[in-house]
Amino acid sequence: MHWPYIGQCSSIEEVECGAVNVTYKIHARHTYFLRCYLTLTDEQILQSHQIQRSLAVQLPFVITPCFTDKALTLIKFNGASYALYPAAHGNSVSKLSSVQAKSAGFALALVHSALVQHDGSAFPSITLSWEKEAWLLKLEAIIKRIRQAPTSVDNYWAMRRAEKQQEYLANNNGVHQYKIATQRQLIHGDYHQANLFFDRYSAVSGLIDWDLLQNMPRAYDVIRACAYMFQMDPLLSSAFIGGYMSQLPLTGEELIDGARAWGIYADHHIWPLEQVYLHNNVAAKRFIPHQEFLPFSQQWCRVAHHLKNDKDIR
Repeated sequence: MHWPYIGQCSSIEEVECGAVNVTYKIHARHTYFLRCYLTLTDEQILQSHQIQRSLAVQLPFVITPCFTDKALTLIKFNGASYALYPAAHGNSVSKLSSVQAKSAGFALALVHSALVQHDGSAFPSITLSWEKEAWLLKLEAIIKRIRQAPTSVDNYWAMRRAEKQQEYLANNNGVHQYKIATQRQLIHGDYHQANLFFDRYSAVSGLIDWDLLQNMPRAYDVIRACAYMFQMDPLLSSAFIGGYMSQLPLTGEELIDGARAWGIYADHHIWPLEQVYLHNNVAAKRFIPHQEFLPFSQQWCRVAHHLKNDKDIR
């Protein structure tokens, strides 16, 4: 009704892309994706749409929402907020090559360069502070629920990770707050391969999902991306950071600050465990890795060593 120009829809199907918001794939003359927002305010959604449209003028790989027949990008239907997006050009890649990793880093630098010009007051600034005992109690509640769950590979790894994370955070040497030392700015906040598309030359041809726009240091976004995309693999992470720094340099202080900021956040990150075992959100299960929990400092040291010896980055 609101986008009559796309033509008659032949089918509409829900797609699995996140664990909170809902997206539908629309088959018409062309392919579109209908986004149902469940976490952002309408003010934040509209502000995000404005930023996306502004960025797309400079960066054609930024996918922007379609206008309705009344020149709107957001509509209300049955109490929910919706936006329609065209399909991105290129291909989604689950495991990036070093060339694609470098291209992804370069593209993120372009995004950061453009985002710095935008006011981020409508979006959150993360406070890196956790109350130790409260967090340990949350993990205890999660562990209790996992013990009650049936035996499965998913539950096995959830238990191992929750117990190791609880043990680490209970340690008297554990750090539960961190004060950011470098400049904050607006960042994408959810930069990883599921939100990226690549052309046949391995260049980024599409970037989607701006629901986690936030004010944090640039290096925080960079390190977070390495954690999600490469699990801190030294070679791929170095390629990504090298691609980024070829366009937008980061000082040693900025990299260390970003690593410490993301590190303390990652060490306290229990959202997938909470969603699955306390809130019955099964969709979040895929965000619980089938691997041991490691404090982020142990993951970062391998990358830091590689960066130190990488002539292309130095």
